[in-house]
This record gives sequence, structure tokens and C-alpha cells, in this order.
Amino acid sequence: MLPVVLFAAIVLLRAPAVLAFPHETTIGRTRILSDRPIGPGIHAVIDRADRLLRASPLHDPAMSRQVVLTDGGWRWRVLAAGYGNAVALRRPLSDVLLFNRSDIAADRVSNGASLGGTRTLSGTIAHETVHLLVARRFGEVHSARLPAWKREGYADFVAGETSVDPRDEARIRAIDPAAGVLLYYDARRRVAAELRANGGSVGELLGD
Repeated sequence: MLPVVLFAAIVLLRAPAVLAFPHETTIGRTRILSDRPIGPGIHAVIDRADRLLRASPLHDPAMSRQVVLTDGGWRWRVLAAGYGNAVALRRPLSDVLLFNRSDIAADRVSNGASLGGTRTLSGTIAHETVHLLVARRFGEVHSARLPAWKREGYADFVAGETSVDPRDEARIRAIDPAAGVLLYYDARRRVAAELRANGGSVGELLGD
């Protein structure tokens, strides 16, 4: 029984198409799966994500990825597997990038939280792609062992955003000083400071 369960888990995490996503398209080396029709705006979303990524020395134009867009329904809950409150995530050992409540036309993705729960879809694709690039450059184990502020801070540094609108920072800190979204917000600023101090060496930052 255990081998069957493990096989099913591997299939779901590495090949989400088995969940019968009814809509699919490919842009360059990016395969896009969605549970809703994929509008023409997806080209602008992917283009902006790639422009953000090109600013990173880790960028690899030959890299392939699967972008899986959901409406936050059952497909998301199955694929998120314990991380249902996330805005998006990348599963280790795969090129699958998963997104919660996605809106291509508005270039938005959300987990439904009223504060710190919404980002641009394009920036979030860039963020999750950075995790993939770091794992391919430095290895999955090294990537997983990076301090959260480096791992998430660099991804948000490349994305050029976090989930926190600066206008909401004080309010979020007053409500919950330990809010997870503040880790990302503070980490991005810390990474920016580290890169300024080390001459912009991403290798030194991430441990090349």
C-alpha cells in the first residue's frame, strides 16, 4: 500500500496534469496549466516574469518550468498538500510552480487574506522560478538549508515585491509582529542590503 501512496504523491507533485486541468498552453519553455480559460494576457504575465528574472545572474533562458494556475479550489488543496494558505509554492525536486487564486487579466494571485495576501502573478512566477533556479544552481539540499531570509528574501528581491504593501506594514506589525508575511518583507530589505555590501555577489549571498 505504501508504494502506491508514494507513487500517487510523486505523480501529483511532479505531473499535476493528472488532475485533469482542462486548459493548457505553452509559451517558450513554460507550460501553463489552468482550471479556467487562459486569456491572452498570459503572454504579458510571462514576459514580465522573465524580464524580472533576466536581472538575476542565475537566470537560465533554457530552463523549463510548469506554471499551474488554480482558482484556490480542490486542485489547489490537493497539490498544495499542507500549504493551502500559501499564495504560491514550488515543490522540491520538480519544475512545478503552483499558484493559488490566480487572475491572469489582473496580473494578481492571492490566498484570500485581507492583509498581505495578494501579489502580482508575474512577480510571483518570478519568485517561484528563483527557487527553481537556486535549487538547480546550488542543489536541492543546499537550497533547503539556506536561512529563510536568504531563500525568500532573494526570491522577493528578484520579484521586486513582497505580499506587504508598505502602507500596510505598520498595521500588520500592530496586529501580529510575528506575521509570516513580515518575514518576506524584512528579508527582501536585508538581502538588498547584503548585496549592496558585497558588491552584488549573489554567489556570495547564497553560498556559491
